[in-house]
Amino acid sequence: MQSNDILPLAHVVSIPLTTSFRGLTHREVLLIEGPQGPAEWSPFLEYDDAEAATWLRAALEQAFEPSSPAPSSVRVNGTIPAVAAEQVAGLLASIGMPTTVKVKVGGPGTTLADDVDRVRAVRDALGPTGRIRLDANGSWTLDEAEHAIRDMELLDLDYVEQPVSDLSDMAELRRRISRLGIQVAADESIRRFADIDTVIAAEACDVVVLKVQPLGGLEATKQVAQKALQAGLEVVVSSALETSVGLYRGAQMVGWLEERGSVLDAGLGTQSFLAHDVVSDPMGASGGILTVTPLTLDPEKLSALRADDERTTWWHQRLERCLALL
Repeated sequence: MQSNDILPLAHVVSIPLTTSFRGLTHREVLLIEGPQGPAEWSPFLEYDDAEAATWLRAALEQAFEPSSPAPSSVRVNGTIPAVAAEQVAGLLASIGMPTTVKVKVGGPGTTLADDVDRVRAVRDALGPTGRIRLDANGSWTLDEAEHAIRDMELLDLDYVEQPVSDLSDMAELRRRISRLGIQVAADESIRRFADIDTVIAAEACDVVVLKVQPLGGLEATKQVAQKALQAGLEVVVSSALETSVGLYRGAQMVGWLEERGSVLDAGLGTQSFLAHDVVSDPMGASGGILTVTPLTLDPEKLSALRADDERTTWWHQRLERCLALL
């Protein structure tokens, strides 16, 4: 496939974020109006062409290859960013008080004391039956991770997502906390198709977090999930800060997992991080339920969010380079 086949179908948009994410204030996305419906290509700007090409493979699959519809709704976790503890209750109320919450911890701008207070505030708001996931984005060292988890173990944690960046450290941490009943989840450790084999061999986690675009598409993600399930691991589908177009693909993956008995709440309730969306009926979540809606691009929204000429040219050039790698 050549860029001339895609560019007439493409829209480049720049969407403001409601809160800063990885230093970003806008999310840039290239959308494709394909024969199978809208598709999203949104690798982050700093990614090199080889990685962005894998995301492009996912977008081309979505645009041009038929697939089964997504379920009408998906159970999802809410997300609490690294905010002060006193903000937690209001944020949870604004998203309908989901029963599963992922709490951002570690990293710049927060301390362990802040993290403990934030997680305690989530537990107080959810009550004893709510489920809490921590997400450190690999920001802790091995000893920092163990210390933090032990400081919070009485808050009844479900799992800790990517507590450390090094896979061998994650395997050691999993061994150290095994008696606490707290699981370890791998997210950033699974960015490419072959990573699942390495993670399984290292016995580094109990749960794998899978994102459709980074893995190269729905079919590739199914293969990775199948390997994980066969190895006795649980699977959570998450988003890559996508529009409703990308979230729909994640919902399709959840439907595939549900057919196989895997029902962990997904990390797809992220549409609220975007100030605007590109479809007529955005896929919003409330009370831990994501309503999955048909994908229809909204011409007025596309026009209002259209990226400027310089950024559009940058994305078109990136498209040409990445297509050459497929």
